[in-house]
Amino acid sequence: MERGTFAKYTNKTFRVSNNDGDSLRLVSDDQADLKNGFKEKIYPSNFKDSANLPRLYIKEVNKSDIDEIYEVDYKAKYKGNIFNLSFNKTGSQLRLGTINADLAKQYGFERTDKYYYEKIVNQDEIEVLEFIKKL
Repeated sequence: MERGTFAKYTNKTFRVSNNDGDSLRLVSDDQADLKNGFKEKIYPSNFKDSANLPRLYIKEVNKSDIDEIYEVDYKAKYKGNIFNLSFNKTGSQLRLGTINADLAKQYGFERTDKYYYEKIVNQDEIEVLEFIKKL
């Protein structure tokens, strides 16, 4: 599950890294997209450990050439309430978050910032909700 902005272009879905004005920057991790006008991202020489960074391919396109553009976000339903959701890269544990101090206290969330509370839960304790917003 990946959140962010995405675009459908030539029957394929790409991540969008820049959505300014009349153009979009599409990002691919598929080397085959070099045949479709994508160029390999060149990391600046001052990037530490740049040899181990992912190989990405970038293409600037006009918004008028895009079939669809949309944002994807995820929330979690936990004990009948909706919370922010963060995914851990490993394991089945997920992090719930809220600014609602009363809900946080009721469900045993820990304060992690001045106005924010979090709790780690197992995936089987929640229902993941996907929100797609067309742009």
